[in-house]
Amino acid sequence: MPFSAKRPLPPALARYVFSWETMHTIIGGRSALDLSHLRLVNGGTDEAYRFLARYGYDLNVPSQSDDVQRIRQLSIEFVRSVLLPGLRGVQMPAEFESMPVLDMLLLAAADPEIAAKKYPDTAHERTLRSAWACAVLRVMHTMAHAVNYFQSNYYREIRERILNRFVEQVRTHPDGSQYLHSASFDVPLVRFEVKETKPLHSVAIKLLQKQENVAYDLFDHIGVRMIVQRPVDALFAVRALREEHTIMYPNIKPTRSRNTLIEMHEYDNHVRSCLLRYQNGELDEDGTAQAIHAFDSKPETTEQVDWNPYSSDKYQSIQFTCRQMIRFANPLFERLTHAQAVAHKHLVGDPLQEMLKALSTDQIDPEIQFFFPYEVQVMDIASYEQATEGRASYAEYKERQIASVRRRVMPRVLELIGQPLETEADHAAPQAETAKKRSYSATGLLPEMSVEQMRAMVDGYRRVNGDYVPPEPT
Repeated sequence: MPFSAKRPLPPALARYVFSWETMHTIIGGRSALDLSHLRLVNGGTDEAYRFLARYGYDLNVPSQSDDVQRIRQLSIEFVRSVLLPGLRGVQMPAEFESMPVLDMLLLAAADPEIAAKKYPDTAHERTLRSAWACAVLRVMHTMAHAVNYFQSNYYREIRERILNRFVEQVRTHPDGSQYLHSASFDVPLVRFEVKETKPLHSVAIKLLQKQENVAYDLFDHIGVRMIVQRPVDALFAVRALREEHTIMYPNIKPTRSRNTLIEMHEYDNHVRSCLLRYQNGELDEDGTAQAIHAFDSKPETTEQVDWNPYSSDKYQSIQFTCRQMIRFANPLFERLTHAQAVAHKHLVGDPLQEMLKALSTDQIDPEIQFFFPYEVQVMDIASYEQATEGRASYAEYKERQIASVRRRVMPRVLELIGQPLETEADHAAPQAETAKKRSYSATGLLPEMSVEQMRAMVDGYRRVNGDYVPPEPT
């Protein structure tokens, strides 16, 4: 029998009443994005300030306060430009443009005091405003991770170190064709592609679909794709990467490896059969190699998790995530060392010793090092052509993504304004396959690159209307 709300519980008994939503986000595997509203232990501005400070942003620190304002503006712009265009006549309340973030936190927590004082309108309007606050904060939470990831001072250096290994291994024949080189064999390449950096909005859309919506889960932020002639060539491409140590197999992330291109167990049996026929004199050397390369059996089932439920089931490839050790000089150590040299040049005696003590590098590492993930995809030309033949247009693919994000970010808003959480498009049957090609962006593919263009990409150049332009100054 539930306890009666008419009889207040004493503190000794009230402690047994849990906020199960938040408990499930900690020990039950539920995402904080899916909470019905923000949970604060106690109401009031002080509690909201403490919550935000422990999250990572102390509003009493000007730089952190500026970060919060920037993230809020990015989030509001995302809601308005990405989520609202699919909803006719729906507008975000204008006050969110200038609302203090602490007030937004209190609104999201359904704080009755601030709601009644600042917004003395109907209960429905206050509830709707609280739902809007929750929606904006969900996006802000995601943007906080995405922006900090993009702001990494070392991203260009990381990208350069990872891609340089591949650029060194990809060679070009005099006729312009490319191949993947290794000491024992070469693998002809139909295409070699480097993944472009995702725009911030694209990163936010992707993160808002993930259970763990933090940017460090974006394992494909840096990636390459190789297109080969046949599925067997894909195995040789992976082998060539291993033999040249372009990838380090001890650093592969096992849960991110996926093979929908070639059935390896059947391939091994096929090779053994072909080699046995060669030893029995049934096939010559060339005939044996041709028979092996003709193998084209795809895995029938897979128990691996589908990373992108919105992608086509025709996308067949070998893909895996590797981690590379990144090392470079610590700029702080270099600056302090230079400052010490300047102090030695201009100071003597006690002033020199005092300055050297202030500029000490005793507890500062001269080198920064960490592992960084990147994705490798290998597919044959037939699978590549299938991947660029869409069941539906790229615009429809993106709209399904955005509709999913909209339902997750603003479910209460949609309910209160009478908008359906799901539309007919969400349940529409897949369109009949057509021979019409999708744009490269439909599968994240880039046009074929020359080695010079690849190096430009590595150096941080941006592709604008097919041309490569220098990176913007940082």
